Amino acid sequence: MPRADVVVIGAGLAGLSCAAELAERGARVLLAAKGMATTHWTHGALDVAGVSGAATSRAGIEALRADGEHPYARLAGDVEPAVAAHLERTAAQGLPHTGDLDAPLRPVPTAIGTLRPAAIVPSAQAAAVAPWNGDGLLLVGFSHYRDAWAPWAARNLRRATWPEGPREIRGITVDLPWLERLHNLNATVLARLFDDPVWRQRTLGAIARAVPSGTWRIGLPAALGLERHAEVHAEAEATLGHRCFEVSSLPPSVPGMRLFEALRRRIIGAGGRIHLGFEVVEVERDARRVHAVHTHAGARTLRLLGDTFVLATGGIGGTGFRGRRDGTVEERIFGLHVTAPPHAAWFSDDPLQPHPLEAAGVRTDDALRPPELENVRVIGSALAGMHYLSERCGDGVALASAHRVANELAAPARAAA
Repeated sequence: MPRADVVVIGAGLAGLSCAAELAERGARVLLAAKGMATTHWTHGALDVAGVSGAATSRAGIEALRADGEHPYARLAGDVEPAVAAHLERTAAQGLPHTGDLDAPLRPVPTAIGTLRPAAIVPSAQAAAVAPWNGDGLLLVGFSHYRDAWAPWAARNLRRATWPEGPREIRGITVDLPWLERLHNLNATVLARLFDDPVWRQRTLGAIARAVPSGTWRIGLPAALGLERHAEVHAEAEATLGHRCFEVSSLPPSVPGMRLFEALRRRIIGAGGRIHLGFEVVEVERDARRVHAVHTHAGARTLRLLGDTFVLATGGIGGTGFRGRRDGTVEERIFGLHVTAPPHAAWFSDDPLQPHPLEAAGVRTDDALRPPELENVRVIGSALAGMHYLSERCGDGVALASAHRVANELAAPARAAA
């Protein structure tokens, strides 16, 4: 039966980062998850603290830190080293980023024609956060790719409030006849096609012929290759003769898939193990300690023993929590107490306001240990007190909490070895 110093449960940004850092520091780590997590849904940039009125992520952290109930009240000092470690880790796997906590938060266009604040982005999105300085924005879509309607998005962006934005915004749809036989052209299929040098050359040539004269930054669907991404992005800029950037679209998220794969390789390369695709179905515990968890494994269960267990299964959005008929919220693995609004406040009349249940989570001590179990740690969006979507702090909390836990747990693991 597998045994580890630390068993991490959950394969989102928090769980992957914690497992990677633990493995890098010499701990025997096993990551177990029932499937892919939020990396496959999000835009690939880092949302550290994009609160309204904050000019930088650092300013956003300080604003959220002032709320004593927010995770940043205890984790603010961990954010900078955690982000730095993450950027080093991903760059070493061929996925460099641009920006830091002091980079200005700038509006970045999305595939539906809205704007989101961003400061730390993958290199393939860097042109979107640079000052526009009179450049125009040209959004490009494909006739058989239905997850990015460039003319419609351009129309929405022209109506948006975008101070110091592009001098002009246009959207074009490029007809690619060689896609007619594909009836399910999602971002993953498109990315794998871009990995093919022959297909890529033909497609970039077709786009180049459709680009109007002028100085443009070209927004392309976020699907510029999976395995050969850097090569694809460089060739796009060379062929089109303009700076190009990926525009985030509907799931599946290709930038997120690249991030997942980069962290997976880092964990395996550092000696960690990954058990993916099997849900935790049983927990062995006594009053204060967890001894093992069991996951599905074909016709039987697999017993995973560990000295410490890290809960990184997410909150309501990540199915780490679920509502009960009696109006309470439960944590699904260990049965930890979840701080949540009363049942009467679960529903809002305004769909554009933060959902009340978004702030539900587990309260912990400074070591991120819940009161019920002494050898469990809680990280990421399972922590209570944040609106990780509207505050755009989910990635920062994930990295900071993962860093704190890994920093604490790796030392005794190394000593025991």
